[in-house]
Amino acid sequence: IQFKSFTLIHSNRNNMSSLSDLKKEESELVEKLAAVRTSISELESSPSSSTPVEATPLPSTTTTTTTPTPDTEADTEADWEGDVSSKISSYKSSGNASFSSGDYESAAESYTNCIKIIKKIDKEEDPQYASIYANRSAAYLAQKKWVKASWDAQCSARCDPKFWKSHWRHGVSLMAMAPRIERSQNAVEAFERCLGVCPEEKKGEV
Repeated sequence: IQFKSFTLIHSNRNNMSSLSDLKKEESELVEKLAAVRTSISELESSPSSSTPVEATPLPSTTTTTTTPTPDTEADTEADWEGDVSSKISSYKSSGNASFSSGDYESAAESYTNCIKIIKKIDKEEDPQYASIYANRSAAYLAQKKWVKASWDAQCSARCDPKFWKSHWRHGVSLMAMAPRIERSQNAVEAFERCLGVCPEEKKGEV
């Protein structure tokens, strides 16, 4: 009984000691909280805290566009047209020379250079260029490239329906292809158109 009483008294003393420690810690926390509140209050009442901070302006990102100035030394449209005409004439002369010498492949290449320029200036159906398509058609006929020859002959006819050589070469290229009724009919029609527009002195040849 005495041992139990001693143990109980000792336990009560320990509990009282723990309670005392807790009260002490609670008192310290209350003091720290009060100090924090005081600091917050001082910051809120400080004049510097109410003054807005000016933002530092960011560097400007606006890009400056420069309007290009026209080239005052540029060639006029008339000069450019003249230059184109001279190039076409030069390629055509080269093609004619190659054709006369029997170099039909080089002739076709020269006429092709002419046609590239014609397409670039959007004059594919200009009557003055009908002979160039017809000449390339003749170069393809000499190489037995019948389909290409037929196509160029038709392009020539679109440029100038009155240019008799385009109809003649169209008919010749069709007749050289594998025989078909429709091809023969188209060839006869091409020859008839040729007779309708060719000069009197050439009708005997046709």
